[in-house]
Formats: sequence, structure tokens, C-alpha cells
Amino acid sequence: MQRHGWTLLFHGCLIEQLQKLKAASDRAEASDPFGFASNANVKLYRALSQLIFETVPDDPAREEYRQGNTMGTAYRHWRRAKIGRRFRLFFRYDSKLKVIVFSWVNDDRLSE
Repeated sequence: MQRHGWTLLFHGCLIEQLQKLKAASDRAEASDPFGFASNANVKLYRALSQLIFETVPDDPAREEYRQGNTMGTAYRHWRRAKIGRRFRLFFRYDSKLKVIVFSWVNDDRLSE
């Protein structure tokens, strides 16, 4: 998939997470066709979609995505985009190949 000149690739773990979140979002919409937009799963799915398909591919090198030594020096090449105060979308990119690989989403209560 191409966005803003970048090839987007997805790790299986992230695909599985997104599928579960999409299913939960669809259930929320089916159960409340008029108020589903306020559901937490719907909001998270929309925020992730915006990050993955628009915001990150617009400029994956943004300073705000750097984590420094948060996870140790061996992981400085990883980037993270924050969603609110709790969720993080982790990815890597190669500017020469113009490829972004999205790997996983976690929050402050998950270890993986």
C-alpha cells in the first residue's frame, strides 16, 4: 500500500490487533447506530487509521516520534506515535527505500 510516497507494511501482530479493534468498532456501530462515535473502540480505531494512513506517512521522521533511550540504546531506531496519553503505535522506517513498517500498538499497562 502506498501513502504520501511511502510503502506501508504491517507486522502480523498489528494486523491482528487492528482486526480485533475493527470488529469491536463494527459491533459498537451495530448496537448504537447514532451514538457509536463516542465509543472508545471506535475512537481508537479512527485515531490509529489516521496515524497509519495519513499522519505518519506525511513525515515519519518527525521529532515527536523519537523515543531516545526510553527502551534502551539498542532500540533507538524504533519510533512511536502517541495516541492520547495511553496508547502508542510503534514503527520503523527507511528513508532510502521509502518504506514504513508498522509493528504494534500498546498502552501503559501492556508489556508487549
